[in-house]
Amino acid sequence: MKFITAVFLLFMIFASSHAQNYVTTYAGDGTNGYADGDTAACKFKGPFGMCIDHLNNLYIADNTNHRIRKISSDGIVSTLAGTGIAGYADGPDSSAQFNAPSDLCADAAGNIYVSDFQNQYIRKISIDGMVSTIAGNGIAGYVDGSPGTAEFNYPRGICIDAQGNLFIADSWNHRIRRIDAGGNVSTLAGNSDTIGVQSPGDFADGNDTAARFNVPCGMSIDSAGNLYLADAYNHRIRKITNGGIVTTIAGSGAIGAANGGFLDGDTSMALLNTPTEVFFDNKEGKIFIADSYNNRIRMLQNNNVSTVAGNGSSGFENGIDTASSFRTPRGIVTGTSGNHVYVCDNGNHVIRKISLSINTGLELIQTQQDFRLFPNPASGMVWVSSMGRSGAIYISDIFGKQVFFSESECEISPCMAMVNSLPDGMYVVTVVSENGRLATEKLMIAR
Repeated sequence: MKFITAVFLLFMIFASSHAQNYVTTYAGDGTNGYADGDTAACKFKGPFGMCIDHLNNLYIADNTNHRIRKISSDGIVSTLAGTGIAGYADGPDSSAQFNAPSDLCADAAGNIYVSDFQNQYIRKISIDGMVSTIAGNGIAGYVDGSPGTAEFNYPRGICIDAQGNLFIADSWNHRIRRIDAGGNVSTLAGNSDTIGVQSPGDFADGNDTAARFNVPCGMSIDSAGNLYLADAYNHRIRKITNGGIVTTIAGSGAIGAANGGFLDGDTSMALLNTPTEVFFDNKEGKIFIADSYNNRIRMLQNNNVSTVAGNGSSGFENGIDTASSFRTPRGIVTGTSGNHVYVCDNGNHVIRKISLSINTGLELIQTQQDFRLFPNPASGMVWVSSMGRSGAIYISDIFGKQVFFSESECEISPCMAMVNSLPDGMYVVTVVSENGRLATEKLMIAR
């Protein structure tokens, strides 16, 4: 009889299920610090930029730890390079120094390139662990030319094409720079009458240096060599063709640091608030956006902007898409399978994972009245109140796996279920009464 009831339970839960995105914590314990090891016990300090290699290893610009971290595909966190002391030193990975690295990218061979934000350099970490300087003289300024004479002004976004050309979002020069395979630096797009921190940028589409940007940040590149850019203080997503033509592909409204907004919908009307990172998914043709000051992850597809995850509040909640919350999300990539999005949740000091369009089973059939859970959200225990005497309580995760069962403790209503051992997230609580009636309800566990 219990087996039949359990089968009936699962049928009822998933009979009207639908696909939703679901947010979990992938790495980091949420405290501001430094520790390698298992993803659940490791610590980050302001993770900023992120990239992924062809083996599904993640690399993190751990900004205020002044280190480059690696999360292997099997979930082990290690330090790739950096001592943790803000400084500038080339050499072996264990003695090299960075100063607030902001972003990074990987080439096909596995070399990692880093925007060394406060040092005004572009660095390289080779596959043998040696750190070298690709371009920059360490002075904040604007100079094109040879690797040793070129100047950057707080470089942010970085990506690489199939020919080995690097592209840099030179944030406070309001320009996009190009570093060829020989290290020579040129300006690909953008111009500005003023440069330097807090200098006002501008907005204009057009050809190469006729275009205008306002603190360009994260970049991504597609297989055809087109660049996609988070134009932060213009609150827009821009596209730069491999011929240097700049267009706006999403975002509207007034420009300037304080003029962001939030609106999903058609790209010509959608509103963003200081987007700082983008990632172009070549498999799906989707563009994922870290909409930092909206505390949301957005997606651009088919001339439409939608919200992937985040409820807009600054917080730290796992769970279904718009029930979750972030705190100033930054770096963003998709996994090699295309089914997951990884996010540097900068203000929470963790890496989050968004599972896309999974069958959550959270569209529930309510067959019994007078059934509720309290408190909800819960942390250590939850009281289950139902009409009459309860025969059993089941708790399942969003994939339908049973994670809690209690029969002996539910002779009367309300009865208590201890959930302190369950991870934060969304669950389904099902009560089966002794006469066979079924009731289901959502439960959020949050601490």
